[in-house]
Amino acid sequence: MIWLDLSMFLVLLGLFFYVFASSSITVLHRIYLLLHIVFMVWPLCQFISQTSSTASYKMLYLTASYAGLSLLGVGWFVFIVFLTGQSYVVRKSRLFILSTPAILSVLAVVVNPNGLFLQINERLDPLKQLQHGPLYWLMIGQLILYLAVSVTIMVNKLMSDESERQRTLIKTAMNGMATLLLFSLADLTVNVFLIDYIARYVPLISAGMAFSAVYLAHAISRNKVFDIIQSVQRDVMNTMSMGVIVLDEHDTIIEVNKIMKKMIRLRIGDKFSAAVMAAHIKGLSPKELEEFLDEQRKRPLDRLEFELELELDKYRHVIVQSAPILNAKKQPVGRVLTFQDVTELRLLVEETNRQNVQLQDRYRDLLIMQDELFQANKKLETMAITDGLTGCYNRRYLLQQLEQEVVTNIRYRIPFSIFLFDLDYFKAVNDKFGHLAGDEVLCSTVDAVRSTLRMTDVLARYGGEEFTVYLPQTNREQAEWMAERVMEAVESNKVRTAPGENELSVTISMGVITIERFEPSDLEDPKAFLRELLAQADAALYEAKYSGRNRMVKRKLA
Repeated sequence: MIWLDLSMFLVLLGLFFYVFASSSITVLHRIYLLLHIVFMVWPLCQFISQTSSTASYKMLYLTASYAGLSLLGVGWFVFIVFLTGQSYVVRKSRLFILSTPAILSVLAVVVNPNGLFLQINERLDPLKQLQHGPLYWLMIGQLILYLAVSVTIMVNKLMSDESERQRTLIKTAMNGMATLLLFSLADLTVNVFLIDYIARYVPLISAGMAFSAVYLAHAISRNKVFDIIQSVQRDVMNTMSMGVIVLDEHDTIIEVNKIMKKMIRLRIGDKFSAAVMAAHIKGLSPKELEEFLDEQRKRPLDRLEFELELELDKYRHVIVQSAPILNAKKQPVGRVLTFQDVTELRLLVEETNRQNVQLQDRYRDLLIMQDELFQANKKLETMAITDGLTGCYNRRYLLQQLEQEVVTNIRYRIPFSIFLFDLDYFKAVNDKFGHLAGDEVLCSTVDAVRSTLRMTDVLARYGGEEFTVYLPQTNREQAEWMAERVMEAVESNKVRTAPGENELSVTISMGVITIERFEPSDLEDPKAFLRELLAQADAALYEAKYSGRNRMVKRKLA
């Protein structure tokens, strides 16, 4: 019967490789791995202990087998917690506390103080040599405690969980636990209580572990207990809006999602290359794709992307991205190619760019219109304050300017002067040479006067052939000197009225008024004061005209 232990160990070992060879590794896998190792330790160590002839070695292997058995309860408890989706219970901060009974039991097995857990009495019959002490029953108690807590968790979850798959998993775990528990009770009855009557050792716990593991392995395979992550990953890939191709390090296709299969006929196991892609997709440039793949081979750890223009069911823009798949040592073991259709985005970008160009054109037209409007307003403003014939300021602007200047000059006692002049015998010029020639004489005279004035002086056409000059910050002596310059410039100015005609020269009569002293009462009515000034200048002008013309009459308003 001792070979039955070895057989059970081999069965458990085979199941272990079967489960982990056919499933993806998850946290639940690792926990089941620990539980399965506990299953394997018991029959193996029991077999070795029964084949050992030396009591010390036999005791060593028995200690190892019972130490493994002590961990069975906590292993099963953790497995159930993760299986029922309550992994938050075994956080790192609580794991040590939850494992305390099992750890104490293992210490009791290993230390075995004064043989209180187990001892071998070679003087007795071989079947009765194993003597179990009180610590043995404490180990049995902690196993029962863990199993009871596990059953409680499963029953509560079974009553509250509405998921059919979760209920199936819990029922599977309960059946496996019940199988192991029945065999354990049978082992305790046969090999401890009834050993005198059976007269032989029957490895019922080993058989129970094997039967329980076989049942769990069958349930795992049938219900796909450990394949949920792989199924979810496959579902996620198939529901993605982009095509996905997974390649190994030899560019062999190991996975293709549904979207990619609609775009191109690829099979798992085929060799991926630019030529294969170009053979299935119309309009694809093999050279462009091959350059991209060569770049990926040169830079296997980088993420790369480029854009393709393909002719599928309609013209499409596709962005191809290549990302490496790295193992735990950061070494590339393959790569993932994603094909994302960005046609709508590209069309949106092109439409946005087209609209931006239109907006820029409209904005440019608006700027041109704004500039034209500014120039028109500027021209209107100029026309509103200037004389259309001579280009000098008009009477309206002069009066507005003088109203402001007079107030300032009076307040700060700044001297200023005003010229009022007109062309002598201008009516005769018009009658003899015509109005066009008269206009030419007016414009030429204005140019001559302007050439003698300062930048701050204001020349305005007062009416007809009569003009006014405002000279700010100018006293009597300065005004007389400026007036003489103006009269000389006009007299020396020669005007040709028509081709072939003799040049014409005109003179002017001028009234000059200078204000050097001011009274505070002048500020009471600036407009009246200004009218008085102009009236005085006009009177001086008429005096100059009636005195023989081509002369200047000066007035000083004190």
